[in-house]
Amino acid sequence: MTSPDRTLATDELEARAAAWFFTRQVAAGVWLIAEPQHVYTWMVEGSERAVILDTGMGILPIRPVAERLTKRPVSVVNTHYHFDHIGGNFEFEETAIHEIGAPLAEQEVPRELLDAYLDYADRQLAAAVTVLPLDREYLWLLAPESIPRPFPEGWNRDEWSIRPSHAAATMRDGDRIDLGDRALTVIHAPGHSPDGICLFDEKNGLLFAGDSSNAGPIYAHFPDSDLGELTRSAHRLASLAEDVDAAFFHHYGRPVAERDFFAEIAAGLERVAAGDTELVPGEDIIGTPMLEARFDHFSVTVEDPEAEAAVLTVQEEAS
Repeated sequence: MTSPDRTLATDELEARAAAWFFTRQVAAGVWLIAEPQHVYTWMVEGSERAVILDTGMGILPIRPVAERLTKRPVSVVNTHYHFDHIGGNFEFEETAIHEIGAPLAEQEVPRELLDAYLDYADRQLAAAVTVLPLDREYLWLLAPESIPRPFPEGWNRDEWSIRPSHAAATMRDGDRIDLGDRALTVIHAPGHSPDGICLFDEKNGLLFAGDSSNAGPIYAHFPDSDLGELTRSAHRLASLAEDVDAAFFHHYGRPVAERDFFAEIAAGLERVAAGDTELVPGEDIIGTPMLEARFDHFSVTVEDPEAEAAVLTVQEEAS
């Protein structure tokens, strides 16, 4: 029965959110909140409060989903400013981001970027019709958190936007986020973006890697990406391996990885930086040309100078 202080609209919205997000507990006081095959959000709970690491796509409210998992007050820590990590920031009073990312998160997200992403999501969902039966017959690699699902019924894609996010607080390397009986240490890990951070729960050996690492493509081809910085960040994360029991990512089909994975990523980045690996031309998920170095468990993308030069030529000829 609906309680007097609730409305049918609220109940319906929460039901739709429950169908859109997938949640599961992965460790003591740690929950995965997934928008399957879009982005993973992580919630970490202490004895006094909880934080969610990023707020996802802003498709449906994430705050009610997080608050159903904990009795502690929930605030936000953003791993970086990209649109798919700050979409639900406006739902919270307390948000924090690295000081470099604070002004970047306040910028408008271009409509053409969101439309390009929606085109990608449509292709992904269409491909799942073929991929999922094959996975279930032969591999069993996909799980509920990584199986694409349709956008929520009644959700208007043409009205989707990412609200500019104003941080209530900013962070620097070495800051500690006190949750009560556990703390998260901020590790500035630029390269994918200049403001990228990881969060390290030293007491429990848990490393939340943001987009500085992934078991899939690691993007370093954006205008504000930096391959050298990303390589240094990877080495720093690899140096923590003896104190890490598990690592947590924000994208693709493998959200949890073992400690040695960071050394594998660092070695791969070194090869890319040294020009010691094949670079295959391709496009990222929104159609941006890039070059990709592929390894056993991940890939690294970098700018494609020839494609960029061709675009400039076309623009000059058209002007």
